[in-house]
Amino acid sequence: MKKIITLGIAALVCGSLFGSGKSQPAPTTAQLKIVNIGITNDPGTVSPLSVNNIMAYYASSILFMPLTAETSDLQRPFVNRLVESITTEDNVTFTITLNRKVRWTDGVPVTADDVIFTMNTFANPLVGISDPSAYKILLGTDESGLFPKGETGISGVKKIDDYTLTVETKYPLTLAIFNLNIGTTLRVMPKHILEKENPAGILTCSFFQNPQVTNGPFKFKEYAPSQYLSLEANEGYFLGRPKIDRLNFKILSGPQIAAQLESGEIDMNYPGVGNIPADDYDRISSLPHIRTKRGLPSTVQVLFYNNRVLNQVQVRQAMDLAIDRPGILHNVFKGQAFITKTPVSKRIEYWNEAAAQYTYDPARAKELLAESGWDLSKKLTFLVPTGNNTRERVCTIIAENFKSIGLNVVIERADFPTTMGRIQKRDFDISIIGMPANPFNAVRNLRYYVDSHDAHTGYANPVMDQILERINTSVDSEVLKAAYYEAQDLIAQEVPVSGIYSELVLRGVNQRISYGDLEDFGALRDLEKWDITP
Repeated sequence: MKKIITLGIAALVCGSLFGSGKSQPAPTTAQLKIVNIGITNDPGTVSPLSVNNIMAYYASSILFMPLTAETSDLQRPFVNRLVESITTEDNVTFTITLNRKVRWTDGVPVTADDVIFTMNTFANPLVGISDPSAYKILLGTDESGLFPKGETGISGVKKIDDYTLTVETKYPLTLAIFNLNIGTTLRVMPKHILEKENPAGILTCSFFQNPQVTNGPFKFKEYAPSQYLSLEANEGYFLGRPKIDRLNFKILSGPQIAAQLESGEIDMNYPGVGNIPADDYDRISSLPHIRTKRGLPSTVQVLFYNNRVLNQVQVRQAMDLAIDRPGILHNVFKGQAFITKTPVSKRIEYWNEAAAQYTYDPARAKELLAESGWDLSKKLTFLVPTGNNTRERVCTIIAENFKSIGLNVVIERADFPTTMGRIQKRDFDISIIGMPANPFNAVRNLRYYVDSHDAHTGYANPVMDQILERINTSVDSEVLKAAYYEAQDLIAQEVPVSGIYSELVLRGVNQRISYGDLEDFGALRDLEKWDITP
């Protein structure tokens, strides 16, 4: 089996860095409590400013806590992290009250100044983060989410006192939408450490290579790209020191995750960013030292088309018709997945079932290509992220489907951070990524698919923009439902992206973990409670 840790750090891996589950004796009080989690997605960074994939978001959120966190409970979808409360009386002005107990690891309190500094850094045009679009809902930002050049901050954000601030939006929002856009995504950074950095250089400043002033349950220890991320307990965490001493994320392939669950080298996999291949489900489920659960899909694998290259609707329609989704469902997943045409999960609040119905018709696909006049000799590069073996297998099938209707498609593989960076820059022809299947609202993902200002696809349609505006500006459930249905219908018709599958993922956890699981949403929100059986 391919080793992910080099010989030069083998002793560290076997000893202090990585503990094992089944293969080592039960830890004593003198030993470190270590939990190892298998993932396939390399985070690439722990900097909140440089996040371009979901694992980077998870990792940065452990170190730099957001205001709130998601849960799997539809009745209570968000829980407080840095805040005591977020309230609104008019759905335009939101009052954020911080928890006074939270401190940075150097002992300095986390205050409203830190929150405002973080918001203004994300929205500063000089900083140049890849995706500031979450902030475009705020008064004082443009359609990209940036405040105007020459200004020093977002005009709609105001400090009330050291632990209270107000945030004004451009239009009415539900509290849930505010939490999704701001509450769960704003990973607060220390102003007293970073305020002297030049905004134009803060993305690459030395602090984020080894961040030693953080506020989450675990502190940064070490990150080795393509190998592991190691974190250690924060002794001063405001909810109490975590019960485990070290939390490691090991970057593995899918088959390695299955093998290391079996051997005890990892304690659990992280569904969505660390899936067990479907072919290994039965073996892993039968292991006596592993408890398993087949969970609902937490991601939708979405095929992104660069609409500025594939700029004819007929061509994209042909490609969608050529995808053998029934074959993928049967041959790859043995029926353990949902197959879809649209890029949203059936778990979302306003799922349009009719729009999600797909058709496999390669004969009609060839007709559409002929009608379009597409140059069949034109090379199309299919950028496939590595690490998720199941997804790579599906992409091989899709590439062959495209070739079967006459397209000249060539697969190019890259690691996940590289793939995401290229998608964000529209430096691709075709690509695929797993998008979070948030059950409460899909507006955050729609932005990346079809918003004329933000879409990674380059898709632009004024009709869709009007639909998105209705979604963004309404707090009426019936209006929202109608707009979401229209958006999904238009996506199904014009195919700026293609939904492919949502995998019924298997979660495996070593029996030695007495508390700790990776739920579909908000999985890492209570890390301080995780523990190991003595």
